[in-house]
Amino acid sequence: MKQRIDFLKRSLVRDILAGLTVSFAALSLGAAFGVMSGRGAFAGMLAAAVIPIITSLFGGTRLQASGPTAPMTSISAILIAFAYDHFHGDPRLAEQYITFVLLLSSVFIALTGIFRLGRFITKVPQVVVLGFMNGIAVIIWKDQLIKLFALHHQEPLMGGIGLNSLIAFGVLLTIYAIPFLLQRAGLPLSIRRFIPSIFVTIVSFTALTTALDLSVAHVSLGKTVGSLGEFGQMVVNFWPSDPRLYTSEMLLHAVPLALQLCVLAYLDSLLTSLVIDKMTREKTKHDRELLAQGLANGVTAILQGIPGAQATIRSVLLLKEGAQSRMAGVFVGLFTLVGFLVFGKLMVLIASAVFIGVLFKAGLDVFDRDFPMAFFRYGWMRKRKRNIQLFFIAYTTIITVVVDLNVAVLTGTVFFYLAQHFLGAVDVEADFSEVHSEELLGASIGR
Repeated sequence: MKQRIDFLKRSLVRDILAGLTVSFAALSLGAAFGVMSGRGAFAGMLAAAVIPIITSLFGGTRLQASGPTAPMTSISAILIAFAYDHFHGDPRLAEQYITFVLLLSSVFIALTGIFRLGRFITKVPQVVVLGFMNGIAVIIWKDQLIKLFALHHQEPLMGGIGLNSLIAFGVLLTIYAIPFLLQRAGLPLSIRRFIPSIFVTIVSFTALTTALDLSVAHVSLGKTVGSLGEFGQMVVNFWPSDPRLYTSEMLLHAVPLALQLCVLAYLDSLLTSLVIDKMTREKTKHDRELLAQGLANGVTAILQGIPGAQATIRSVLLLKEGAQSRMAGVFVGLFTLVGFLVFGKLMVLIASAVFIGVLFKAGLDVFDRDFPMAFFRYGWMRKRKRNIQLFFIAYTTIITVVVDLNVAVLTGTVFFYLAQHFLGAVDVEADFSEVHSEELLGASIGR
């Protein structure tokens, strides 16, 4: 009995330390993705706290870290921009519509679990997965470049293009430089792992821009509340109750957006689960995971957060930090919630360009580098099989950016199996989608 108690204590300590470490990443990226979505840092941090608690308790992957991800946020940004553009002059109706679409997507996600569709994750070709992830990365970069360089008739950020570009690219460089410099300084890994480069970079640049009193644009918290009563009133006000939301015109816009979020939650979560299963030698209950993701996204939508899914690098980092039980993911959410409550209002001190730099990094984390590097390094352009693979990756990337994510995944998958039957096409190796351990030292936590 005493041995069991000692084991539980050691397990709890490891879960707490792992949860604390990953929570720094969750809080930072939650705020960044909230800003990227257009709903504000408040919504992103809220989701980063709520989603991992629910999915860790009820999900089919025992050890995981879920929350806002770059792919989910890119589609959320399209939804939020459409809502505010369509209901211009009526933010209450816009927010109700956003909540409606997010709730609809959570129902779709749950239905994939109810109808036991989780087993089909292995049927999606890797070339299609790599292509749509690359497409999401391109969308992220495009949106941030438009904002940074005031393209497409956008108003320049306060402070000018030059200063904001210096901050954004300085942030990107610093995120990569910190783990490298710490390693060169001879700091042991046992200490380095508790120094998350993204969090340290955000704090450092915020302190610098504040100390220098730079006149630059700052992060918007979005919807904020001063008390629990105000929060409850906000939830009631933005519940989708207006009958104007349920016209055929609005439903024609809502259903495709909800389906895109569903597809992304499905792919993001279950592809991550395959990576985690390989590391833990366990087997995810895919349908249970989808039900949990649907529940988590539904609760977050009601609470006015942004959607999310299993986050690959954060989940891997949680395991590398010694997580032992489901409580590790719960602690990620709890520590993020504490950070959100304590530091949330300080987010307005962060320059907008800082999060642009963070999102550039998030795009790099999503973008596949392994296949193109191998393609040129090993002279694969002389191999028919590899050229066909490159074609499908490029096709899915382009269709994701230019047309639609659902169209890209559906047509890419159908065309690949046709090419497999008639042209002998072969999918790329599975290890092109794996997380490499060296990325963890750079705190590559965008997904």
